[in-house]
Amino acid sequence: MKVPNVTHRGGWLRGVVLSVALVGSGCVYPSERSEELRVVIDSIPDLLRGESFLLTATVVDAGGVPLENAEVFFASMDSLSVVDVSGTLVAVSVGTTEIVATALEFAEAVAEIGLVRIHDLIEIDSLSPAVVRFGDTLHLYGTGLDPERLFAVTVGGADVIVKSYTPLDPDDPHRFGRLTVWVPPPASRFSHGLVLGVEGLAISLDSSRVIQQDIYEVADQTVPWDFGELAAPVWNPALAFEYRAREDSLRFDWYRFSQADAQDRTIIVRSDQVSPETYEVFVTDSLFWDGTGQQFGIGSGSWTIGPGFYVCGGLPFAPPQLLADSVVVALQALPAGQYDILAAYEKPGGYEFSILQEYRSVLPPDDAEENDFCDLAAPLSLGVTRDLTIDNPHDIDWFRFTVGVNDKTTTFDVDAANEDADLDIYILKDELPAGLPLVGVSNIGGPTDEVAVSLLPGDYFLVVVDFAGVPTNYSLTTVTATTVLDPVAAPQMPSSKDGAPSTTLRVGR
Repeated sequence: MKVPNVTHRGGWLRGVVLSVALVGSGCVYPSERSEELRVVIDSIPDLLRGESFLLTATVVDAGGVPLENAEVFFASMDSLSVVDVSGTLVAVSVGTTEIVATALEFAEAVAEIGLVRIHDLIEIDSLSPAVVRFGDTLHLYGTGLDPERLFAVTVGGADVIVKSYTPLDPDDPHRFGRLTVWVPPPASRFSHGLVLGVEGLAISLDSSRVIQQDIYEVADQTVPWDFGELAAPVWNPALAFEYRAREDSLRFDWYRFSQADAQDRTIIVRSDQVSPETYEVFVTDSLFWDGTGQQFGIGSGSWTIGPGFYVCGGLPFAPPQLLADSVVVALQALPAGQYDILAAYEKPGGYEFSILQEYRSVLPPDDAEENDFCDLAAPLSLGVTRDLTIDNPHDIDWFRFTVGVNDKTTTFDVDAANEDADLDIYILKDELPAGLPLVGVSNIGGPTDEVAVSLLPGDYFLVVVDFAGVPTNYSLTTVTATTVLDPVAAPQMPSSKDGAPSTTLRVGR
């Protein structure tokens, strides 16, 4: 057997002779001195460390016609792989290995060198795109990235949320694939990807540049990001309350959307990076920026949902409520119109934002929904008991009732099924648009509350407020008696002056 005419390029050479039965025409054994013959290595896939692959090749003439019964010699030119006696390539180490194939019977035939990429069991080949913002998605390409086999994924030091995984071969998802993740704050300006899984640890060699703003940020903070008419839900778990200079008093994320018909909506703002004491969220049907007064305003007759600050007919109502790390406002059959969401914050951090086309709640809504704002206050008959629900943390229930000339004293009682709940009762006189005076209140704490008030004939609102932020079923009982109580001075809620076109939105604590 002749030794193949191969130039050794600094590696070590291992090889075997492989007889290849090939179908073709022409001379079986042409002259060994022919320079019109060449070896063609059949396709070799990328391999994982430890995998093997059976090599095959073809000897062809100048016209590309394969020769029958030609023998091919395979050799590995480095220590990254070996070729055994059967012609099987074994991937030993990570890198790009060179395989040379020569025609055994034809020393003058042109040999071919094939390159084979050997990947680690867990590896990030590349990231894309090269430039992203918070809330963008980033693609990690590599091996061993099946999220079912991963313990942790970070980008630029920030824990990420996996959006999707697409394997190259669905029948073998643990091999090659594309892992798509959200880029969250506080990912660094030049971020590498890191994955930790059952196969080990991998860090990307290249990085993506992360612009330190989220994808909905606008240059002018007094202009909202307008989604327009929403045709699909919005969900992004990787947005940012961005850092702003100390002298920058504007620290708001402002969103706007519209809908042409009534739809169920759930709006969620949630954060595990920002303390609830440092941000608050408002949902309203009217919001504008008053450049002269350098403050936000709400149109006359508008409504706003807090928590902790509500507006009814353009007039404020501010019951105390505990703060929570999430605001969930579920609205059933929200009427057609334009709506604004304003998140005011004091400190930077990441948060999740959603506008869903569904009613999502911890407990099922009661038969009084939608009554989360006073425009849609549910009618309440006095002298009856109703079974109701605080379906989400800090849900608020508005009811409307009328006191006739013969009605004297009314007792309002709430009783929560959850012992951790703390329901409060507020009675507001409906003097819209002139005022919204508070005429009765009970907020002593605990799952039950009761207030008895003597009410003059007129229209009223009854508001049940979830102070503790605990979803619960509860009963509401009203009893009307003929005994007249001594009048008690009730605290007055702040209200706009008569004829004022708008209310200033209270932001910041």
